[in-house]
Amino acid sequence: MAGKSPQGQLTEMNPVKVKAIIHSLRELYDMGKPETNSELKERIDMFFQFCEDSNIRPGVQALCTALHISRTTLYRWSNGEDCDKERQEIIGMAKSFIESFLEQVTLSGQVSPPVGIFLLKNWCSYKDTVSIEENMPHEETRRVLSVAELPRLDLREEEYEGKSISTLPCLTDTAAE
Repeated sequence: MAGKSPQGQLTEMNPVKVKAIIHSLRELYDMGKPETNSELKERIDMFFQFCEDSNIRPGVQALCTALHISRTTLYRWSNGEDCDKERQEIIGMAKSFIESFLEQVTLSGQVSPPVGIFLLKNWCSYKDTVSIEENMPHEETRRVLSVAELPRLDLREEEYEGKSISTLPCLTDTAAE
């Protein structure tokens, strides 16, 4: 039963694979933090090449490790906080690449559907709910009223051209004047 629990799975991992993963992540971490946008772009390119060469799967946390930043910093940059527009776009493209990777491995059956769904929901803001308001057409038919259809404010509940019309009620304190 110990192998079925999350802790049991961690303790039963292949030591050779664990060592290789730790070595790869340490290489990413040891690159330090890029300072300029061009260094950032170059580091992200290196990160994806590193993932390809070392069989490390690209993910948000691994990207943060390669950039020597926290997930909070990555989130803030992706929203344009504490950075310029170029940095926001660079981070947005990197996250988009990771999201595309996750989508493709999920759709191609490379990961189990529950894992893929979990990752897409948590990392890529996918949803499995449908809002009725989002699916309703928002077409409202409006037309301009003709002069005859406009209410006359100088008339009270009277007939105007054969039609009963409603007017605005008089306020009590203005009617007394």
